[in-house]
Amino acid sequence: MSDFQLVSGVHVPNLDGIHECYELQPRASAKWSGCVFNANISAEHLQPILRAFCEQLDEPCFFILETATRKDEEAALQNEPAAPLHRDVFYRNGYTRKDLRLLLETYGELLINDGMSRLGFASHVTHDEIYVGKYKIMTIFTADEQRYKRFFADFHIPQEDDIKTVWSNFTQETPGESRLITIDGKTVYDVQEGLAQDGLYFAERREES
Repeated sequence: MSDFQLVSGVHVPNLDGIHECYELQPRASAKWSGCVFNANISAEHLQPILRAFCEQLDEPCFFILETATRKDEEAALQNEPAAPLHRDVFYRNGYTRKDLRLLLETYGELLINDGMSRLGFASHVTHDEIYVGKYKIMTIFTADEQRYKRFFADFHIPQEDDIKTVWSNFTQETPGESRLITIDGKTVYDVQEGLAQDGLYFAERREES
């Protein structure tokens, strides 16, 4: 049996072969060249890794929050049977490392465990970014490969050539499930509304992937 832990808002019926590790992929474009780290991180290590990443970001920083489009708004977008679902993307610019630490202390448990939302932290200066996506698969975007090889080594997370994620184990009979969770009477939508009072703003609506 795998000792890899899932967050409370995610259910994956088959964890065979899933363990903590990361892979490194080159990434290049006309505007930016660098690399991408994709990682499986067990639930109990997500917050410590996010906190450590934020502590070494160059200021000013920004926060990314993505939530499933609210039910009433989504219903208005479903104009055909095969229409995709959507998610809403929010940003808050100009954070300090202290601000990010406080955000994680205040909302980290809910944001990390919620199965329907995604989150990220990044630097406006270096553009280093950590992103926790669907099924809480972690991605780091950076131009400094060696820095983040050392970062993962500090957490004893090994590099592999081609990691296996939970997506590899999904079938029609055994799909993954994500759900909205509530902690202390609050959901991620309460977090979004609260942070909106501190400058979190709606950026765009995307089709779910």
